[in-house]
Amino acid sequence: MTFPLLNISAKKWDSEDLTDYIIFDKFIYTDKESIFNELYKNKIFIDCDGRIYKGIKKVELAEKWRNWLRFIPNIWKREVLFRTTGENWTVDELRNYLLKRVSELKTDKDTENWKTQLKKAKNYSELIYG
Repeated sequence: MTFPLLNISAKKWDSEDLTDYIIFDKFIYTDKESIFNELYKNKIFIDCDGRIYKGIKKVELAEKWRNWLRFIPNIWKREVLFRTTGENWTVDELRNYLLKRVSELKTDKDTENWKTQLKKAKNYSELIYG
């Protein structure tokens, strides 16, 4: 799995939640079940190699010292486990998905620029990173 991952479960994007669609590592930095359920559980993700994964569950890390220092930001975290679906998308499939999602957002200078960059992108990383 090559990070970052992009959540491709959403049928329509909300401009308020754009940062929730990309995941930069395999950790969740909260124990709130509602956040895990909203952002990871049973959601479908694509990695920077075009492979498709599904968020399954979160597990506690083995180091017990993390619990003692959980008040320090980024010390306390859970690992999110993903299962491969065995599917892959081509670069063009991901590009088309992203162009559809961006086109649903309010049209302005930024979204037009984003669409231009998506059309020029040559690989998965360029599409996901933008």
